[in-house]
Amino acid sequence: MSIQQAEEPDREQEKQVARYLREHPDFFERHRELLGDMVLPHEAGGAVSLIERQVGVLREQKDELRRRLQRLVDNARLNEELVERIHALVLALLDARDLEAVLDTVRERLLADFEADAVVLRLFRPADARLAGRPEFVDWSEPVLGAFEKVIRGGRPVCGRLKSGQLDSLFADEAGAIASAALVPLRLPERERPLGLLAIGSRRRDRFHAEMGTLFLAHLGDVIARVLRPHLRE
Repeated sequence: MSIQQAEEPDREQEKQVARYLREHPDFFERHRELLGDMVLPHEAGGAVSLIERQVGVLREQKDELRRRLQRLVDNARLNEELVERIHALVLALLDARDLEAVLDTVRERLLADFEADAVVLRLFRPADARLAGRPEFVDWSEPVLGAFEKVIRGGRPVCGRLKSGQLDSLFADEAGAIASAALVPLRLPERERPLGLLAIGSRRRDRFHAEMGTLFLAHLGDVIARVLRPHLRE
């Protein structure tokens, strides 16, 4: 077979491609990704519309990359600020002199530093005489805990919108204003059941949602549980 014969099918294919492109002038508009891969000669004497379109696609890609990079930078900045706030909270908890100071520190720092509109801490044990009047202490036998049994048994933070009964049992008079919340079980490695539950509420519907990451919330729950451990009697 001669070289000329071998080239004939390619020329026929080229004619078919050229005919198709002529009949479908919007082909590259529907397949923009191909423009970035094409290489065309660009004579100095005049502009080639396809090259201009190719440059436009590359410019759009560059703008998209710039937006992605900016989002990464913004997220890194937010994460750095969050780490600093958690660090400050940990130091404040370590400085707390007694159980009452620990409970007050958790609520005050979360309200002040973590964009929370409501913070509720529930510890699943009776309080001693000195703290008997504080609302943080509840009994496992209370029926209201059944509304959170799945979260408690799962042992992982859960974010999103709560049911009306859950809102009422946690946030009481503030329940109507809470549009989203994070529930954080306070677990210790040596205990089957958690010490309690931390609830952080927000008036913003998008503040806590099911798709958000919960790594920092899990770390926060671990820290609070370990700080509480020496202050709680069995």
